[in-house]
Amino acid sequence: MKIKLMVLLLCLCPLAAYAAEKPVFTHKAGEVALGLGVKSSTPGLGTDWGEFNIENRTTGVAHDAKPGTPSIGGDLQAVYFVNPWLAVGASVGDEYFDHDIASGVEKDIDTSIKNGLFLVRVYANPQSRYKVYFPLAVGVARIDSRADLSPAEHFKYTGFAAHAGVGVEQIFSEYWALALEARYNYNKFHRTLTNAHNEVYRVYPSINYISMSLRLDYRF
Repeated sequence: MKIKLMVLLLCLCPLAAYAAEKPVFTHKAGEVALGLGVKSSTPGLGTDWGEFNIENRTTGVAHDAKPGTPSIGGDLQAVYFVNPWLAVGASVGDEYFDHDIASGVEKDIDTSIKNGLFLVRVYANPQSRYKVYFPLAVGVARIDSRADLSPAEHFKYTGFAAHAGVGVEQIFSEYWALALEARYNYNKFHRTLTNAHNEVYRVYPSINYISMSLRLDYRF
């Protein structure tokens, strides 16, 4: 048993020495980072989290709708580091929810959300190997939703968008960094009236959800 333990320690020592000697990279004032991320969002977590509601003004029946399956999407970001603690920049993103749920019943309500945001990252420990940061963003979003209202209706809105979250980043070389990020996304759009099947509908779109993102940054 002692021999096995000694062999294990001898194997781990070079790995520990390598980890200790590996340089810890930090962001510098004036640095620019370009990032490409992939993301997926969870379905809406109930009415209080903000969905979009469809109210039939003719019959008085209302249906709530929320994204029913996880989305797939991506982000392109560019940030400028004011100092190692703070970066500012912009982000554009696109996200698609393939299938939605209305009042607990699956409906063919496909939703696409595109956004353009002003972005801020605040780093809590910029000198560490694994850097914890807080992303904050505000801007506009464009939603494109097709709802099965017999017949199907096509809704398009532009409105306010924001997100806030927490991320962990590692700079693994002089030019490259990898980050994992969790966000709460808020999207608010104006109300609209529409006609479908000789009935009047009012749509209240306000779609909020949580997303996870994996991002690769190029630094220069």
